[in-house]
Amino acid sequence: MPSGPGYRTRTDGIIVPPRSKDNIAANAAVLREFLRLQDRPYFPVVEVYEALDLLYEGARFEVLEMEEMGNDHGRTYPDKNLIFIREDVYEKACKGEARDRFTMCHELGHLMMHRGVALSRIDPRNPPKIYRNSEWQADTFASHLLMPSSLIARCRSPLPVTTDFGVSIDAALARWGDMNKA
Repeated sequence: MPSGPGYRTRTDGIIVPPRSKDNIAANAAVLREFLRLQDRPYFPVVEVYEALDLLYEGARFEVLEMEEMGNDHGRTYPDKNLIFIREDVYEKACKGEARDRFTMCHELGHLMMHRGVALSRIDPRNPPKIYRNSEWQADTFASHLLMPSSLIARCRSPLPVTTDFGVSIDAALARWGDMNKA
């Protein structure tokens, strides 16, 4: 099996129309610009959720108990303009927990990019190219929304990225590595 960018496999998610990293980064940048946050490192995801209806007419989110959500930290129904966030995830995001902030940005990515997509589960025996995977796209969106290239380029190492942008060291290292490949 080939390897390299675009060839990694992932078997969660659904098959969606292909999107490049540049296209996804542009979507994240549009949201930041609309919110006038293009120059602010720390993305206020909880506040954005609280005003979700102003971003997308009719869009809403609900915080559900762990019993209702099970292992899912978030669920998004783009065509219904609806995001569910598990209660513990929301509470931790309110406290600035990096992983939970990422989860909420990930779900925003689904809302923005996956409307009108027919549900087609991924066959683990024959996964599509990574850029056609809904979960990869949402992760990439969250990464670019939380850590825009123009802002993390000002950092000298991944460590300040974690504090300035409110992300985990794993997310900062992945984004840092991605930036240095370009």
